[in-house]
Amino acid sequence: RNASHELKTPITAISGFTKTLLSGAMDDKKSLVEFLKIIDQQSDQLASLVQDVLTISHIQNGTNYVYKPLALHDFVNSELKSYDSMLANNHLTIHNQISEHVEVNTDTTILTRILRNLVSNAIKYNQPNGEITISYDDNDSYWQLIVSDTGIGIAQKDISRLFERFYRADDSRTKQKVSGTGLGLSIVKEMVDAIGGTIHVKSQRGVGSTFTVEFPLVDEDSQTDSENQ
Repeated sequence: RNASHELKTPITAISGFTKTLLSGAMDDKKSLVEFLKIIDQQSDQLASLVQDVLTISHIQNGTNYVYKPLALHDFVNSELKSYDSMLANNHLTIHNQISEHVEVNTDTTILTRILRNLVSNAIKYNQPNGEITISYDDNDSYWQLIVSDTGIGIAQKDISRLFERFYRADDSRTKQKVSGTGLGLSIVKEMVDAIGGTIHVKSQRGVGSTFTVEFPLVDEDSQTDSENQ
């Protein structure tokens, strides 16, 4: 599966339902509303896919990352506010276990994208009344951002392919009927690789998953070029 294949699906749907409406279906108010909702959903899917493809292209073409000190606890709390309604709708609880005293040198743009993708996944594949935990660890070489959930988990056979573009896990995971481009985790992996980091996954079916991103320790104001990684 590739980008051209994935682009065809929403484009075909938008074109098909538009032509059906123009052929007379718009005279039926019920069909009009139903078809317009589908067109709207597919348009959003197409826009997300294009944005993700552009992001991957941007990473591959080389990007300068600028590292600045960041209060990690406050940053995570700020980011999590945008998920309040989604968490409430899914009856989920999220815990920020990062100490208020933790400060890291990082590129905020990269960290934001990585955190949002991992939290979104933890919400999408969680179970009713589930929990999500965000924590931190470090050593002499790197610092870790850890996102754990009590979701449905990932089969061991799928973990090795989890970061492939457009890869979908087996039916028992995708039956959650969540939307997405299939590029979120591959973008995370490419971003992590670009800054010289690593990402690990541990998961057990029916118990949950833990994603651990290791960020290399860098000095304030340092810059890296992803082309040279």
